[in-house]
Amino acid sequence: MNKPVRRIWKVLLGIVTVMVLFLAIALSAVPVPERTDFGPSISELRALSTSTGEPLPTEFRRIVVGEGTMPELALVAGRFLGTRSAVYQAHQILYGDGRTVIVDAGSDAETLERNMPGSRLHADNYARLQEAMRRADAIVLTHEHFDHSAGIAHSPYLDEVAPRAMLTEAQLHGRDPERAGFTAEVVGRLKPLHYERMHLLRPGIVLVRAPGHTPGTQLVYVRLADGREFLLVGDIAWHQDNILLPRMHPRLVNWMLGEDAEAMANQLRYLHDLQRTTPELNLVVAHDATQMAGLIQRGLVQDGLR
Repeated sequence: MNKPVRRIWKVLLGIVTVMVLFLAIALSAVPVPERTDFGPSISELRALSTSTGEPLPTEFRRIVVGEGTMPELALVAGRFLGTRSAVYQAHQILYGDGRTVIVDAGSDAETLERNMPGSRLHADNYARLQEAMRRADAIVLTHEHFDHSAGIAHSPYLDEVAPRAMLTEAQLHGRDPERAGFTAEVVGRLKPLHYERMHLLRPGIVLVRAPGHTPGTQLVYVRLADGREFLLVGDIAWHQDNILLPRMHPRLVNWMLGEDAEAMANQLRYLHDLQRTTPELNLVVAHDATQMAGLIQRGLVQDGLR
């Protein structure tokens, strides 16, 4: 083999080596630490949620506004083959006096199809959610991504919904708010919610700042009058195994979404430890269809909105 050919082979081998190393790093996960200082204790959440002495909510419900699939490769680092069902859902918290709080607002069909080809909207359920938002006492988001928020920005009842929407400054001014329909005009009609670490939204409902997946990500803790407890984690995890193992999704996903992976790794440690030490606390992963089916089967969550 002459020198020019050997040189070409060396260059090619170098390129392949670099590509293999890059792929190995991209498909690996930022490690979850053994301990973290992130987040309030369960006793803090319980104390704040009941601090006013007012009646706690009585029901926790969900509605599926859309469905799709997600590749295993993107969900949990180290998994490569197959896909899993994903749901786009919203939640309704009800009080005995008829007040309601909505958590997450889904997406209209056009925004969903443009951003997640192959997903489908449940038009009837989306319409029910819109009606529920018109009557809600408050509407909050786990985070500002379109599949959780566009139902507000593109609501046909924006005049009625806007005063009820309690989005944080970070949610209103995220990385790409117009992707979800939050134009300057829409943002100008919404009054931002300001808080530092935790915020008592209503009796039994506590918001916890958790930037990482997005700048505006927050946990939503819910305590019902009968003692049932829930913690909505949004997209900090896409599958309950992210919390159970605990293990992140791949670095490639972090890069593509512009996530703060270190922050998310600490949040997964916090959620893992909470689940281990407080098994009665029901963690709700936004897109995990199997996990939610289990909660409904056990009678902890009711399906459909009132």
